[in-house]
Amino acid sequence: MNILITAGGTTEHIDRVRSITNTSTGMLGSLIARAFANLEGIDKIYYICGKKAILPQIEKAEIIYVDTVASLETAIKKLIREISFDIIVHSMAVSDYRVKSVTSASLLADSIKSKINSGPDFAQPLTEESALSLVANPETLMQEDGKISSSINDLILYMEKTPKIISLFQTLTPASTLVGFKLLDHVSAETLIDTAYTLLQCNKCSFVLANDLRDITGEQHIGYLVDENKNYTRFTTKAEIADAIAAAALQKRRKIR
Repeated sequence: MNILITAGGTTEHIDRVRSITNTSTGMLGSLIARAFANLEGIDKIYYICGKKAILPQIEKAEIIYVDTVASLETAIKKLIREISFDIIVHSMAVSDYRVKSVTSASLLADSIKSKINSGPDFAQPLTEESALSLVANPETLMQEDGKISSSINDLILYMEKTPKIISLFQTLTPASTLVGFKLLDHVSAETLIDTAYTLLQCNKCSFVLANDLRDITGEQHIGYLVDENKNYTRFTTKAEIADAIAAAALQKRRKIR
């Protein structure tokens, strides 16, 4: 069997030296890879991860590094074209937004003033295109070294939604057994399970690991593995979660076969 695991976090660049990322370490992803490696019938594990993610120290793992959501999407599409995956575990914390353009409050104010002075057209409702026309091109603020000057006091980032990576799998490899992840913060257990189950249904997952940020502290990691019938099992450590995901996904796959 071939396994695909995504882990760690993505990074979206502001300029050549600055970026926006998240706090995901990839620890759980590495434990999931190790759990699969310990099971019989696993031939190869393809591990797509952020450049700072914790790596699984196992011989069966092939590491593929990515940084942005775009590079993650490219890597996934390339692998799926070349390899047939039995199980996919999408545990990566993917950025919801990426930087589309950069400006400053003063430049934006000047653009608005110029637009107002240009005539009555400004009174028309703003479209995305016309709004973007008020935002400076990133090169406007870039220095020759590709870095935004640190002397700007009022930097504004214009951001756009990134594509939902999990939705790729049902399109590109619908026969694979898919495990998704859902992380919320300070919600009720009922809301957490309901949201995870909605994710499962929308993306045709076999399982979704639901967890709440407040329940991830040190050695503790409370997670709920939700299945297609909305049944779930509660776990309290990363090691328990990893073993449960590997065992459940493999059992599901063997039933399909």
